[in-house]
Order: sequence, then C-alpha cells, then structure tokens
Amino acid sequence: MSVGLAGLSTAVALARRGHSVLVLESTSELLHVGAGVALTSATRRWYESEGVLQPNEEACVALDGIELRNWATGDLITKTAANPVGKQNAIHHGDLQLALLSRAQTLPNIEIQMDARVVDIDIEATSITTSSGEQHTADLIVAADGIRSTIKPYVCPPEAAKAVPTNDAAYRFTLPRQLLELQSTSDDSSGADQDALLGLIQRPWASRWDGPGKHVVVYPIRNHQLLNIVLIHPDREDQAEESWTSMADKSHVTEDFRGWDPRLQKLIELAPQKVPNFRLFVHEVCPAWHKGHTVLLGDACHAMLPYLGQGVAQAVEDATALTTVLSLIESPSQIPLALQAFETSRKERVAEIQAATYQAQTKLHLKDAEAQRIRDDDRKAAGQQKQNSDVVQMQQQYWVWDAAEVAARVLRGLLV
Repeated sequence: MSVGLAGLSTAVALARRGHSVLVLESTSELLHVGAGVALTSATRRWYESEGVLQPNEEACVALDGIELRNWATGDLITKTAANPVGKQNAIHHGDLQLALLSRAQTLPNIEIQMDARVVDIDIEATSITTSSGEQHTADLIVAADGIRSTIKPYVCPPEAAKAVPTNDAAYRFTLPRQLLELQSTSDDSSGADQDALLGLIQRPWASRWDGPGKHVVVYPIRNHQLLNIVLIHPDREDQAEESWTSMADKSHVTEDFRGWDPRLQKLIELAPQKVPNFRLFVHEVCPAWHKGHTVLLGDACHAMLPYLGQGVAQAVEDATALTTVLSLIESPSQIPLALQAFETSRKERVAEIQAATYQAQTKLHLKDAEAQRIRDDDRKAAGQQKQNSDVVQMQQQYWVWDAAEVAARVLRGLLV
C-alpha cells in the first residue's frame, strides 16, 4: 500500500478490524498537492465512521447541488433537485490525505515507511523488496499504488496497463477567498457582477458550464476559504505519455476559454501564471485483480475519469469490500478465495461506472449548437419538475451501493 487515498483508506479500515498493516510509500515526504475532489454522501459517512472525518468537518463542504449555466452567457439553466440520499461533498485532496494520515498514525497496528519504493515482488512467497534492499513478507500484499502501479505487471498481462488518450486534459487550480474579495472591492464591474463572483465561494453550490468540446466545474472547499476550479479542454499535447505533473502557461487557459462566461474570464485572470494541466487517459478495468496473496486496488486496477466524480467513492468501496471478505475468512489459506470474492463483487460495478463516464464526457462536450440547445431545454424542463437529467442523473444513480453486502454474498457463494 501507499499513502494515496485508496491505500490509506484500506489501511485504516483493515487496522480498525485487527489486522497489522505496513504501508510502504515511495516518496520521501507527503506533499500537500492536488485540488478538490468529490465525495458522495455515502463516502463521507464512511470516512466519518472510520474516524477520518468528523460530522462537523470544516474542511469538507456539503454542497446543496449544482447550478448548470450557459457556457457563453453564464445564464442559469437550472439547479439540480435535492437528492434524498444525501449531498455531494467537496474537499481538497491534500486535506483528505492528511486526515487519513493523521487517523492512521493513531492506530498502533499501522506502520508507515516513507522513501520505500517497491522494486521487486515474489508472488509465490508473498514478499516484496524495496529500493533499499529490505525485504518484507506478509499474508497479503495490497497494491494500491495508482495508475503507474509497479505491482500491476506481476498480476495481470502487460497489455492491460496500456492507457488510451481521451484527447481531453484538465486545468486545475484553486483561488483563496481573500483574493476573490480583494478582486471584488477593486473591480470596476457592477455590484451584481461582484456578488456573482463572490457567490461562487460563499454559497454551498457547485457551478458547471458545459460548452463545445469543454466544460468547467467550480465549487468551494476548506470551509469556503478556497474555490476549486477545473477546466476540461481538448488536449494540446502530442506526447503519448500520461502526465499528472505538467504545467501550462495561463495564456493557454485564456485562449482555450475565450468567449466563455465573463465570470470564468475573471477567475482565469486570477489564476497563477503556470497552471497544472492533467492529461486524461482511459484505463480499462484490469482483466485480473489478484494472483496468489497479492491484490490490486483503486486506480491500479480501475482508474476513473473525472466526468462523474466517482474516483474516491470507488476507492472507498474497494476498501470496504476487501476489508469485509478478509474479516469473514478463518485462516490465511482462504485469502485467495477472499480475493476472488473481492474481485468478482467489484469488477462489474466499476466497469459499468467507467462506461457511464464515457457517456457523460460526450453529453458534457456537445459541439453542435442545436444539440446543446435541446440538451439544455431538457435540463430546464426536468428542473421545473424537481427532477435531474443526463449527467447529474447518471452521477446520482451510483450513489447507493452496499459494497460490504455484495462482497459478503459473493464470498458465501464461493465457500459453499
């Protein structure tokens, strides 16, 4: 495991159920990186039940819904209807990671080793070797080491690791509330325009603009002290490699979103001169998730694109399912059976969500003006009926899922 969200979530869940956990992280220190991530209501409740987040957690903002706006004018199309299941939540990736690390450090049966890069694994012996030459043997190896997993090639065929470009990339940055307030007091625009800009961070609502080949999502995080901004756009790069560290000049952001809502233009003006630009690739669900006593988890076996905001939720469901099956077996000899139950219980669900994610990308990025008008009219009509449509409806249909019950049911069938 690593100190990513999937690894730490699984480590905390296993440790709280009596397992001894060693977490190996390849980096030498944990950096507070990334931007906002979405948590479904069930995901937030899970983190609260595991003692990672508190019910009144200020770092995590409960959103009342999403305001859908015209990409060019900013006019409101509709507001999403309330979901009886609960609210979408927003938190900075770094804040959630630190909360997980803090929780892990309170559990005496979790040991975390930094600067411990895994360089080799012996599937038969269930042992790994780190770059320092140190060897570790365990009953189970959990590879929660992300899309560039070093353990993945030992478990499934090399061709399963091939990533396919979506031809999209994501500019991501955050703006502090103080900067937005300063901009509003010094701006020559009208009071209504200033209030509209500040409202993006003051109110517990996300805003989304869906335009030709692009879309933008904005929402408050960290107790409304940071505004998270994600701008999905056509990928400019010709290189074939996936990158989560590339930076783009702000002039590219300005050019890509020229002619969009003036509020978005203001936000881009306030962005740093260099903006993180994450290239988005498709990673198909791995054909095999486990081998012997080694199992893949999270992005290592089913990385999610951001169009439905399901990345953290599926990592938590993985942690829940794996913890459940390991708690139901009676001896280490049954671990392969438990891992088979874990994989079977999860694979169909994540494949379905991945497929829906690709559909969402198409719906968000309609290029034809008439198709956009029909889509937006349908959204407005649904809103008038207190209903949700297309992408929001797709998002919410995946919020309810009992990963523990499904995993337990599959395992019981295998044990018969």
